[in-house]
Amino acid sequence: MALLRCRASLRCTNFIGVVMISNMEDQMDRDVNAGDDNGAARPGAPALEKGLDLLEALAAEPGGINQKSLAARVGRSVGEIFRMLGVLERRGYVARDPKTGEYRLTLRLFQLGTQHPPTRRLQQAALPVMEGLAAQVGLACHLSMASGGHFLILAQAEPDRPMGWTVKLGAVFPLSMHLVSARILTAFQREPRRGEMVRAIAERDELPVDNILARLEGIAAAGHDLAPSETAPGLTDMSAPVLDPSGLAVAALTLPFLPQRGNTISQAEALAALRDAAARISAQIGGPG
Repeated sequence: MALLRCRASLRCTNFIGVVMISNMEDQMDRDVNAGDDNGAARPGAPALEKGLDLLEALAAEPGGINQKSLAARVGRSVGEIFRMLGVLERRGYVARDPKTGEYRLTLRLFQLGTQHPPTRRLQQAALPVMEGLAAQVGLACHLSMASGGHFLILAQAEPDRPMGWTVKLGAVFPLSMHLVSARILTAFQREPRRGEMVRAIAERDELPVDNILARLEGIAAAGHDLAPSETAPGLTDMSAPVLDPSGLAVAALTLPFLPQRGNTISQAEALAALRDAAARISAQIGGPG
């Protein structure tokens, strides 16, 4: 990362200051976590809490944020968060824009989340249903989950056909009104999460919030989304939500409809099969079936 040139004496002073602050923090951490006179451990882990404060502040920021603003957001000095940000960046949890100096979360936390048992249970519940759907309609389908301002392809199923349109497993896409999965994942949410997602979409797509909300309301009322693809001409995007027990979308089940010779299933039939599959997956995770 490129740093602005400065005089050697100033750079040395700043470095010594950061080291002194870091050493003081280490000592305070040791003092707080040291045992009392009886050898019992005291509660609290200030360094861990500092790191979690940074991650939570970054998670609430749809775009990037510089170090000074981030320090103010968590109520600490720049010196206090300097080393912590370095560790988080080295471990892949945050990334720093070399041009602007702004920090943002990576998808590392989300990737860890996909290894969590509830996510694995969703995959296990969804895959057999998705494989049945792909075989029934002769088209590939995929399952996606949202994380911050993005969504990840969590599962995929393909029919036993030599050609077709598929989306790569593990691919990451931004929340955008141009993508049917993003529209479904956002439409079936409640505040404040829905507002966060809408603001991320509005900033990325440069669209008025009112326009986004109007389209999402229509999708929520219909219970699905179906529209010509805005990324691949000739495709029709259709998607339905996988709902949790509270009726909120934990995932979007999406089927890009592509007419092919030898495949006689209609668009209406494919949509009905897609909605039925999403409902069956929802029921298996405790949502409305």
